[in-house]
Amino acid sequence: MDVRRAAAVALTLISYALRVLAIAMCALVVVLCFSGLAARIGIVGLVTDLSRAIPQIIAGYGVISSPFGGVFRLDFTIVAVILFLLDYLCARIARALR
Repeated sequence: MDVRRAAAVALTLISYALRVLAIAMCALVVVLCFSGLAARIGIVGLVTDLSRAIPQIIAGYGVISSPFGGVFRLDFTIVAVILFLLDYLCARIARALR
């Protein structure tokens, strides 16, 4: 296996992992929009850990109350968009290497 093909395979795997993480972040944003749903399914600790892991420049930015009683987290949404963009870039580079 040559180096270009190995790099393409590695970038494809990274692309899939980034896509799964981005979809999980989108699902988390939706779950947090509903009142008490995060507490019922037991992800409050996960949300707290993710809030600490986000860079300080966007952490806590755009926390808006939703009409469903929960909160809309713009910082989590920004992270999901960045993950989708990185996924796209990895997929494009992998396709160019093949």
